[in-house]
Amino acid sequence: MNTLIQNIQQLGSQEKLQLVEDLWDSLETESVPPISDSCFEELHRRLAWSQNHPDSAVSIQDIAQQLGVRL
Repeated sequence: MNTLIQNIQQLGSQEKLQLVEDLWDSLETESVPPISDSCFEELHRRLAWSQNHPDSAVSIQDIAQQLGVRL
């Protein structure tokens, strides 16, 4: 097994979370691939639909209750 992975596995929960946060913060926004035109259009279509149908929304609490999951 990779030594780096072994070292990470030995970290405590807080240290692992800090590592994840540090890794996330180290990502450069320029390195994130741009969103495609079709994806952008789909997001706008869905946003418009949700704004025109506000009564169709279901809260995360309702979904969790239906699934029998506690948040």
